[in-house]
Amino acid sequence: MKRASIVVSAVMMSVGYASTALAGPPITVNGYVCAATYTRQPNATYGQGYVIVQVNTAANCTGSFVGNYFYLGSGASSVGYQYSEAERLSLFERATQAATQGTRVTLYVEGAGIGILDTTYRGN
Repeated sequence: MKRASIVVSAVMMSVGYASTALAGPPITVNGYVCAATYTRQPNATYGQGYVIVQVNTAANCTGSFVGNYFYLGSGASSVGYQYSEAERLSLFERATQAATQGTRVTLYVEGAGIGILDTTYRGN
């Protein structure tokens, strides 16, 4: 019986590592917040309510489009942290301020390029 539990544990660990590896290593995104959007609309990929942060290479929505990144809500099927509603609202407020003030941002994003894991705002 002990041998069977060791095999099951080894298989479960390899499955966990395989699913983590599919997302790829986290990436760093640098730029300026062009826009931030908050919605309570449920979405299978992004969860029950989410925030979209659009990043460009220069302030005031100038420069090139870098991408859209998400503070995921609960129940999101996408890999990444799932934030509470209070956290999402606070992060939305900070992203909105960054967009209007032209503040530089660095986002640490999960490997598939959707879910934001960490946010840093910097003075220019």
